[in-house]
Amino acid sequence: MNSSHPLVSIIIPNWNGKHLLKSCLRSIGHQTFQNFSVTVVDNGSTDGSVSWLRTRYSDVGLVEFAENRGFGAGVNAGIRLSSSPFIFLLNNDTELDADCLDELVQTAMTWSGFDSFAPKMLNYFDRSLMDGAGDGMFRGGAGYRLGTFEVDDGRFDGVKPVFGCCAGAALYRRIFFEKTGLFDEDFFAYLEDVDLNLHACRLGLHCLYVPSARVFHMGSMTSGSRLNPFIVRLTTRNLLQVVAKNYPLSILLTQFPVILIYHLWWLSVCISNRLTYAYLMGILGGMKQLTAWICKRRKRLSVNGIAKPAFWSAVIESERDVMESILRRRRKAGRIIWPLVLYMRLFTGVPPCL
Repeated sequence: MNSSHPLVSIIIPNWNGKHLLKSCLRSIGHQTFQNFSVTVVDNGSTDGSVSWLRTRYSDVGLVEFAENRGFGAGVNAGIRLSSSPFIFLLNNDTELDADCLDELVQTAMTWSGFDSFAPKMLNYFDRSLMDGAGDGMFRGGAGYRLGTFEVDDGRFDGVKPVFGCCAGAALYRRIFFEKTGLFDEDFFAYLEDVDLNLHACRLGLHCLYVPSARVFHMGSMTSGSRLNPFIVRLTTRNLLQVVAKNYPLSILLTQFPVILIYHLWWLSVCISNRLTYAYLMGILGGMKQLTAWICKRRKRLSVNGIAKPAFWSAVIESERDVMESILRRRRKAGRIIWPLVLYMRLFTGVPPCL
């Protein structure tokens, strides 16, 4: 797999994912594009991942942590070690179509005005369903993979700019990280790519969705169920961090009521799933990091970016795309979330098509 001067460095974070790596690495080995290196960053696995990799994939670079230091620390270590013009971040619970890398690299070579590239992500278990067509976000700080659980019916077959990438499968130019910096390791897990997408947007960087590059994603294979105390605690804390770090004061003040609506909704979800304690632990964790967030905020917002109206317009457009995706899916299932419809009419500027 490894090339002496690879055009692309593939970086895969791993924690107790030996059962996932076999399929992932096999699909990488079958790529039509071969000018790449592979590095697995192991976050203190106890399932034999490291010894298995050394035995079965001696050509794969290996970075070992003694303990689980989280997603950001893992991928950052791989990025620091690489020297390739392109960096491809990939979760271990994925499988690549044979020409995925080729399509991404060829698109990057052609579309020079874009700094990151999001492949079409499909559900691993039902490949007629979308898993993501690039990332959008709610202004409350949460990310959303556009098209999630929608049928792949041709709607997602066009190349188009999107707000950002899901870091579970994304190609970046090296210059992207030179401008934005690396992932914030204090997130540990969840929303660190939303944080980076927001920062990249404010700096005027652009992401392109590439539907011809296909990735099949299992989802939630490392952390378990889609909603559990671990996820709720970190998500709650990190939602606050995303907002605190990235929004200029004028936006925070004018948008606070709308941002609060999202956070109250998230609280209601946690309460209804009997995860209130985990939610409160997330709030407490955020309070403990408040001083650090203020320092990060000052550093980040001191860097000149695009005009605030243009930045906020991009955020609102992204939120609108997210809501339209959710409403399409719900409408096809015969269920319309009327509070979401009302929110969209009041705060995004465009009534949803019902």
